[in-house]
Amino acid sequence: MPKRRGRRGTWISVAVGVVGVLCAVLGFAVVGSGYGYHRMTGDTMSPELRSGTGLWTERVQPADVRHGEVYAVDSPWTLQGIVIQRAMALGGDRIACVNGQFSLNGKPVDEPPARQVHTCYLDFDVTVPPGRAFLMGDVRGDAFDSRINLADQQGTVDLAKVGERVVWHSGADSEALPGKLAGALVLAALGLLLAVIGLIATIVFAVRGRAARPLGLEPPATF
Repeated sequence: MPKRRGRRGTWISVAVGVVGVLCAVLGFAVVGSGYGYHRMTGDTMSPELRSGTGLWTERVQPADVRHGEVYAVDSPWTLQGIVIQRAMALGGDRIACVNGQFSLNGKPVDEPPARQVHTCYLDFDVTVPPGRAFLMGDVRGDAFDSRINLADQQGTVDLAKVGERVVWHSGADSEALPGKLAGALVLAALGLLLAVIGLIATIVFAVRGRAARPLGLEPPATF
């Protein structure tokens, strides 16, 4: 009877471990295929995103890029690597700073006054070509953004490079994680936990099984 219980416990442990591995693989697959994680460098998006802030991003199609949202941009202009900036204007929009007046399609841009400081220290007047975006940092006096790169296709960036929308950050005022991402992370964590529990339990049952085996009888001595 104890032997049967040991075998049953071993099989249950293995099953728990396998389920855990499958859950972890599925969770990580969802995260890896639809999301990305980055860490903010520099303070050109402060105060919302300060240097060192962790960022979760959701991969989006070019048609899903929206005005005013923050994106992880892949190597824009002469920069290499991921740059975090805000999409201010998209294809067909006219964005301008003329005589200190910041406008989008002829209307004043509606954003926090603190963000507009130093926005128009350079004059520009750009009509964004289709399939491209005009990007800005939030600290306009320090940001290396579309305004500084007007000689390179009027500072605009191909939407294919604007592929990840910031959906969560580790700052105090962040919103909750999107449901799909949160669920995938929980599934992955639960899967890892079950896999570890299954492995430990399998080892424990295997050790107990060996300890419970009767010792073999020594052959009789011959003279």
